[in-house]
Amino acid sequence: MSTLIRLSQFGFLAINGKDAKTFMQGYTTCDIDNLSTSNNLGALCNLQGRMVSNFRIAETNDGLMLRMHKSRVADTLAFLSKYIVFSKAKLIDSSDLWHCYGVINDKPEGQICLRVSDNRHELWSDTELPAETDDLPWQQQDCLDGLAWIETTTAEQYLPQMFNLHNLEAIDFNKGCYLGQEIVARAQYLGDLKRSLHTTQSDKKLEVGEELQVSNRPIGKIVACVPHDGNYIALSVAANPGNKIITAQASSGSDIVLTPLSSDQKSSR
Repeated sequence: MSTLIRLSQFGFLAINGKDAKTFMQGYTTCDIDNLSTSNNLGALCNLQGRMVSNFRIAETNDGLMLRMHKSRVADTLAFLSKYIVFSKAKLIDSSDLWHCYGVINDKPEGQICLRVSDNRHELWSDTELPAETDDLPWQQQDCLDGLAWIETTTAEQYLPQMFNLHNLEAIDFNKGCYLGQEIVARAQYLGDLKRSLHTTQSDKKLEVGEELQVSNRPIGKIVACVPHDGNYIALSVAANPGNKIITAQASSGSDIVLTPLSSDQKSSR
């Protein structure tokens, strides 16, 4: 039996017009010409290779649709507006026009259906559907699967690889140039990635953006956190040269355990 969950934390940015795909090819880490229902993750970077937003992306009859954290839609639109002036394409905040749903244990029928994992899909609809409003199980599974979404608190701080996007097929290292591409490629091929994604456990709530320390030395920050079985699970981007399970201290005073992503999590979609 499938479960339909309203994912109100997400918003939509449409890029419409004859040049929509050509324009976005120069700004996304993913290959716009190779999108599919299962190949649907990407990111938009600034000149320093830091993510302005990360998203799921799909083709529409009018161009392209990007689903990202709702807090990033307006800023992403403003960021791209600086570059789209001479293209035959336009940017539209479509967050009030489209609705995002999570579907568990079934592949739904709908306007746009994208695969998240074997038993999870996202359904995008321009009409509201009857759905559960408790999205905690979905957010918990995102954390367990190592899926974090750029919010305003974390924007323009992280390379795509720091959110594990290179292992989720969200970065195409063979496509042409895009904004920030040189820095993203250098981190990949020269092994210059100083921080990576960890699953994190705590008995207290952790705020997105909260700093983590080991022996009073900053090592990273929280990028997602949700309640889970009476405690909290979270994702953090942290420096961990030995790639070991380590204990760190959050700026709120909590002792937390950081575990590098397992090989299973690294291949989750």
